[in-house]
Amino acid sequence: MKNYNVCLFDKDIHYAAAFMKVVAIEHPGYNVDIRGECGEGCSDDFDVCIGFGISGGARASCEKAFEPGCGRYAGAAAILSEARKFILDRTDAYGIAAAKLVKGTGREAVTYFDPESLVCVHSFAGGLGTSCAAIGIGRELARYRGEQVAYLSLEDVEDAGLYPASLRAMRAEEALYRYLRLINTGTGQEGFDKLFSAAFARDEYRLFRLAPDELTNSLAGLAPGELYLFLNYIYRALGLCRIVLDFGTRLNYLKQFAAFPAGTETLIIEVRQKERNYPETAKSLFKDDKCFAAVFNVCDEDVRRQGGYTEVGIANSFGLSVKEACDRILGDAQ
Repeated sequence: MKNYNVCLFDKDIHYAAAFMKVVAIEHPGYNVDIRGECGEGCSDDFDVCIGFGISGGARASCEKAFEPGCGRYAGAAAILSEARKFILDRTDAYGIAAAKLVKGTGREAVTYFDPESLVCVHSFAGGLGTSCAAIGIGRELARYRGEQVAYLSLEDVEDAGLYPASLRAMRAEEALYRYLRLINTGTGQEGFDKLFSAAFARDEYRLFRLAPDELTNSLAGLAPGELYLFLNYIYRALGLCRIVLDFGTRLNYLKQFAAFPAGTETLIIEVRQKERNYPETAKSLFKDDKCFAAVFNVCDEDVRRQGGYTEVGIANSFGLSVKEACDRILGDAQ
């Protein structure tokens, strides 16, 4: 995943220092430098120059100067999310503004995400805890690794018991319906940003979620090319670093999706359990360095259903498996 160089120009040195400290601890994908003013040299050194009160007279001579609408005290995550959208408006994840024809859809779209930012989770058989593992990985990355992460289920029927009862997000079917209407009417990018910003909600671990459909999961019916376009707009609208996709046991669908558009760069995690000796099916289908098996013991008391969602303890065997998987995703494994 690409790191972003951020310039914060602010006269309040205490605010600037506190902002830099929070970003360094919670948002490792961003490198922040502090300057008193925004100057012409910023264009070469930074991806974005964040300033507040620009319209009120603060000097901003750089073309990359940006003032987040959320305000200076909204928190580092909200400020960086808006800044990331600003960056993606100007350039794609590879640093080149590139419109690509999405195979199978006949539509052209700017590519906003690197395939390496996708984490695809699957298992050989049902009941192994694929959804628990995928949600746990997403929560670990969002809450403890400082990333902007969304979780989406692509199983035929999503387990509604894993969705927090108190969370108010749009159902997947309604979000998809509104999205397809925007596609058909030729609405600009702003329409997709508004839709997905309103549709998704964060759980208590700061993981972006959609509410599950009551019966069949509507997202499961998307063709690989359609899913790619859908993710592209979500990624940009929410200013994401990563999307965790739960494929369940749909290995054939995962195989089709991972081969498109650059599937050898997409990370595949195969969920296993120690007591069940299933074959490592994924390694025979995907590139070895982008596919690994992770053992998750979801049958023990490490994972408990409380209040309509899965509580994942990081100090037990399941939580440690989640942590190890995230280390591998971020390239921190020893």
